[in-house]
Amino acid sequence: MNKVQRQDVPSFKTLLLYAPLGMPLAFGALPVYLLIPHLYAKNFGLSLSLLGVILLAVRLLDALQDPLIGLWSDRWAEHHQGRRVLILLGIPGMILGFYGLFNPWPGMIWLSLSFSLIIFYLFFSVTSVNYQALGAELSRDYNGRTWLTTSREAGALVGVLLAAALPDLLMQQWGRVHGLEIFAGIFALFLVLAVLPLQKPGMQRPVVGERLPWWGFFAALKHKPLRHLLIIYLLSQSANTVAGTLFFFFVDEILGAHSLAPLFLLAYFLSGALGMPLWLWLSGRFSKSLAWRLSMFVAILAFLGAFFLRSGDVWPYALICVLTGLTLGADQALPPSLLADHSDQDKRSRPGSYFGLFNWVGKAATALGAGLILPLLQGLGYSAGQDLWALSFCYALVPALIKILAIILMGVWSVEGRNSLVPLLGGYHE
Repeated sequence: MNKVQRQDVPSFKTLLLYAPLGMPLAFGALPVYLLIPHLYAKNFGLSLSLLGVILLAVRLLDALQDPLIGLWSDRWAEHHQGRRVLILLGIPGMILGFYGLFNPWPGMIWLSLSFSLIIFYLFFSVTSVNYQALGAELSRDYNGRTWLTTSREAGALVGVLLAAALPDLLMQQWGRVHGLEIFAGIFALFLVLAVLPLQKPGMQRPVVGERLPWWGFFAALKHKPLRHLLIIYLLSQSANTVAGTLFFFFVDEILGAHSLAPLFLLAYFLSGALGMPLWLWLSGRFSKSLAWRLSMFVAILAFLGAFFLRSGDVWPYALICVLTGLTLGADQALPPSLLADHSDQDKRSRPGSYFGLFNWVGKAATALGAGLILPLLQGLGYSAGQDLWALSFCYALVPALIKILAIILMGVWSVEGRNSLVPLLGGYHE
């Protein structure tokens, strides 16, 4: 590592200031991604097909807005010399949308769900795109980028641990309505506290780059390794979304262990947090792409094992949660770090545009995963207590098959953006 690279490695103080916002963003995103399908199907009576259509439509809309948000954010941040105000801008809207999701309007459940999701996703995108882009701007060092994304995702894993445990505890203590209201209040408090460290002057970075028309946002897709990265990320996230959407259904119907659901989630996310150093070491010792591929292989084995579980198999499922949790750290930290490397090598673009594109793909994956698996599950004949083979098939084998396709593609495609000649030549080369 040369002198310039050493100077660009983020300090421990920078990591401490950058990481906290990852916690409330994940704290808010997890229930929307994990709890909402089960809550609205079981407690508010929406059919799986209607719920799938709403999730697909709203999440696709959310995905489509991210490229424009990324482009607009870059232009605004360039003019105002930083992203701090943009990160703050999304906070009130996230709080409003999150509260509405857990307190729907009586008699208009489907409309309330749609409206609250749109509000939450819009303002979540404004904050998260600029927060991710700031991480790319704080360091241009190959391994330094991984430290930043790992610190962010470590904060995120703390958030999901809390989000996994609190709803059930609060509803047991205060009832469903008041418990979820308190949950929304805790989310608001965490958001406000976590965004304050980013207002330090040292966390402001100038944003520079060539100004492009809105359609120029997609120009980065002409680079083959970046296309490969986004396709594999789409597949990996779709598989994760399928399993996440059906988690509570699987625990309730297949295992008959509803009361253990928070513990399974804690095992999953805690394993993800503890596994972060492993993927960080592997990515530095070998490469980010190799570490990511290895994590997918572990996930495939775990999903295949889940297909054979039956009622009462709580310990084998706990082991599966630990194994899939270990792979979570790689899924969360390595793809955005790879993307930041690609952004560095494209001198005509800026990180906000790249992360807007990245989030667009990730959200399209969640839209497809959740929006298609619920109608498929119903189409295979599943209903509460009946045709449980369909639930096992959709929860376990569908994600495994998607991950298998992703790992095969990673074996023949390059997704790395690192090229030591690029900074000297001033351009992006494949």
